[in-house]
Amino acid sequence: MSQEQSKPISNGDTAGKGKAFFDQADQVAETANWDYAIEMCVEGIKREPGNLERGYRKLRDIAMKRKIQGGKAPGMIEQLKRRNSKDPAENLANASYLLAKDPGSVFFMEQVMQAAGAMELAEVVRWVGEILIESQRQAKKPNKRICVVCTDAMEKFEQYDLAVQACALAQQAAPNDANIETRLGHLGAKYTLAKGGYGDKESDFTTAVKDMSVQTELLEKDSLVKGKSFLEQQLAKAKEEYQADPDVAGKINALADALAKFEDPAYENEAIDVLTKAFEDSKSYRFKMRIGDIRIRQLSRQYRKLRDAGDKDGAKKLAKQQLEFEIEEYAERAKNYPTDLGVKYELGRRLLLAGRYDDAIGSLQQAQRDPRRHVLVMNYLGQAFMKKQWWQEAIDTYEKVVQSDLSEDKLKEIRYNLGCCYEQLGDLPKAQEQFSHVAQVDFNFKDVRQRVETIRAKISQQEQ
Repeated sequence: MSQEQSKPISNGDTAGKGKAFFDQADQVAETANWDYAIEMCVEGIKREPGNLERGYRKLRDIAMKRKIQGGKAPGMIEQLKRRNSKDPAENLANASYLLAKDPGSVFFMEQVMQAAGAMELAEVVRWVGEILIESQRQAKKPNKRICVVCTDAMEKFEQYDLAVQACALAQQAAPNDANIETRLGHLGAKYTLAKGGYGDKESDFTTAVKDMSVQTELLEKDSLVKGKSFLEQQLAKAKEEYQADPDVAGKINALADALAKFEDPAYENEAIDVLTKAFEDSKSYRFKMRIGDIRIRQLSRQYRKLRDAGDKDGAKKLAKQQLEFEIEEYAERAKNYPTDLGVKYELGRRLLLAGRYDDAIGSLQQAQRDPRRHVLVMNYLGQAFMKKQWWQEAIDTYEKVVQSDLSEDKLKEIRYNLGCCYEQLGDLPKAQEQFSHVAQVDFNFKDVRQRVETIRAKISQQEQ
């Protein structure tokens, strides 16, 4: 790396440069458009890599909410697009993006820590180090290599309290490793000196290892597993702040978040009451939209209980009710946010599932202008045409995206559907070509083996 590339970027050099993107992330997050909010936040981090509060902490909050609502981890293609480059700021932004898409990934946590370390962003290194160390504390058995990497990073930036924690976890993973034991002793001494305590070093060292209470709140906040006692503490704090400023949107949303995290009907209904009052007072639709999100989660939870209890008829009936509710909900959102293509997409795929193909096509055709969801939208649009038996329209739709940068699973599905369409139109050679592509990648995908064999037999009969 050149001297220019390795030169640390100070907060003062970049202060304020990411503000427009952080502001946009805040606005988009209020509509629960998590993926776009992540992109905006990452763009802000790229321009202002040292902004811990508005960059990394906000990004983590968005990532956790996305995770709770079923957000998927990045696929291999997406990861390749975000691979390392010669630009340190780009590397940090890419690592932050991937971690936001998969907030529980130890690998991506490590990537963020290394990228921040390369830019000598001590605060960011400490922040992600706390999350990474906590992940190892919660693991059934800590990963020695990860713990040693954390120890190295924390010691380099003189974060000796975290270095001691990481090294103690490394010792837990490898209790017979004399080098780790020796290093733990040295770090304990450094921690004591850094604190300014020159008394009983053994006593101070023991305290450094065992007493982690100073970090508890932050680490629990970033953990994927939250204890009820912590949630109750956060709820009490949110209620106090809400009561002091009941008309401030941020306080209203924070209280609703704190109540919803319990995943308990009583708490959720209280959150609905809070949001209903906010909507009636302000006429701001975003509060009503949040009520809809809570009700959808309640219905999903009820469905899982019926399904797990073996009540298939009850689960099927509730699933139908939920689908109808979600269609009404997203149709209303589309009216209130007519330019939000993400809402058009969500409405379109639900209409497709409900068998309302004409309505689904209309909504999805509007949503296809969204470059971030273009492939997903075209796939659903093609399915809608297939349901109407408009085979040529489905083919034209799929052909537009089949050469795109697709994941293996998505490409298999689209090629399979293309094969079905060509078969329906009697174009057996093209049908065989598409099914053959699928079979070469995944021989056991659906009934592709039987389809290849059947079509080859038909072609052979035609040639005789």
